[in-house]
Amino acid sequence: MKFSYQLLSYFAAITAAAVFGLSAESAAAQNATSPIAGTTSQARAEFKRLLDLQAALKKITMNRQDREPHRSFLKKNEKNIVYSEPSAEYYVQSRLFWSLSEKYNHLPIADEIAWAAARNPLPGECEGYLNCYLYVIRTTDIEYLSRYPNGKYSKQALRELISGLESTVADLGKNEMHTGPAEASERAELAKMLGEMLTIVSKVPHPEASQLLSQLKRIGETYRQ
Repeated sequence: MKFSYQLLSYFAAITAAAVFGLSAESAAAQNATSPIAGTTSQARAEFKRLLDLQAALKKITMNRQDREPHRSFLKKNEKNIVYSEPSAEYYVQSRLFWSLSEKYNHLPIADEIAWAAARNPLPGECEGYLNCYLYVIRTTDIEYLSRYPNGKYSKQALRELISGLESTVADLGKNEMHTGPAEASERAELAKMLGEMLTIVSKVPHPEASQLLSQLKRIGETYRQ
């Protein structure tokens, strides 16, 4: 089975702590009993630091990574970045954006930060493996929708998800673009992810959500255990 386990291993390590952290409901409940974590200016400053790090990493091409001052810069930030072997690039760890959004969930800027988390590049590649591809979707755009079902970028997330899944749905039964789950454990993993996504998308109050739900259901029906 061809796909990069780096991506799945990376997410397995951070899922419980960050990516599948507070839902919109639990965040609201926590916010009702917790003191204000900080001001908008503090949130913007912390957000800017992550964006600046993201921008700096984009400028460090593969042939510069072992040269100074880039080598020292990467070493200094090693706890906050992750290396993607297929692209030979360093990315900011997505958990930092998600955690920051949770920290300031009582402020409007948290929506912006969550969207930045969903847009942040991820390490590794799926090489056509359907479970991996859907896992990326679950931990990016759909994770954003789980936190902000009626957020500033919720319609954009829906449009991009629908567009991205069109070729996947068209390929069902053909397997020309994707390799579906073969083992029972893989099918169970897929069913679990689809169940989570269906629950999340069903709570999004936009007409486009029905089309996305239909796509996800078709995938589930194709690989039903």
